[in-house]
Amino acid sequence: MVGLISQTMLTSTESMLNRGVLTSDLGLALALALFWGSTYPIIRVAGNPVSILIGRYVLASIISIPMLIYIRSPLRGVGRKDLLLGSLAGVLNTGFVASMYYALLYIESGPVASIIYTYPLLILLISSIIGYSSPSLGILAGSALAFSGVVIIYTQANLEPLGVVLSMLASMLFALSSIISSRISIDPNALSALQNIAGLPIAVASYIAYTEYGDILRLDTISIIAIIHQGVGASFLAYLAWFALLRRSLEVASSVVYVVPASSYLIAIPVAREYPEVQQLAGLALIMLGIYIARRR
Repeated sequence: MVGLISQTMLTSTESMLNRGVLTSDLGLALALALFWGSTYPIIRVAGNPVSILIGRYVLASIISIPMLIYIRSPLRGVGRKDLLLGSLAGVLNTGFVASMYYALLYIESGPVASIIYTYPLLILLISSIIGYSSPSLGILAGSALAFSGVVIIYTQANLEPLGVVLSMLASMLFALSSIISSRISIDPNALSALQNIAGLPIAVASYIAYTEYGDILRLDTISIIAIIHQGVGASFLAYLAWFALLRRSLEVASSVVYVVPASSYLIAIPVAREYPEVQQLAGLALIMLGIYIARRR
């Protein structure tokens, strides 16, 4: 039954890709804005990050393992190096998810999303350092402007320092995972499944470490909603859209997802009853402007 569900989901996704539903920039941007933008307020309201983390990866792995078996043919020609790099990217991505979840314990959805979405600049900077693209004054100027936006959000909104540090860590981990993923010659469906499976041991280890202190897995209604949202939407559907973007280029991927922080602020109003302050919006505007400047040629 699980294999049939996974095969059906994969076939439906491939059908949408073939019809162009998820291949246009607009379609990909809307998918990412919906799933990733709503992640922040949903996790913020649910709390209990360790339970949602393990629930997310258990559910995603239940979908991914049969899917990986179903699409095993594309993996037969994949070298060991690509498999190892794909798994490493999955481990880094799990670190990103965990850092993001815990950051939301300390600060509100919008600031976390704004800080994390400096990752396109980190992609550009890291890529320049390792030689994937040429550094430019635009990248440096845009980075300085964007990170000044982070400073404004932090200082003016009086945020908890640990939440800011965790958000920056999440941004760095996601940037590294994205760079590695963009250089791997693996089918996007297989790569998404592989990374979900690679993240499961880390989620289990985190849960075991957490429960050593006597806590138990709490699955109230909002936690169940969050797990389903994360395991199916944010972990599976959104990553298929994200890897499709990465296949085009890092530039497209680092440009089209600017809508996510803004959507997070909007969705947080009805979901988490969070209303953005002027300083937060000003900081977000600087971040977006900085990314725009960095991307200009």
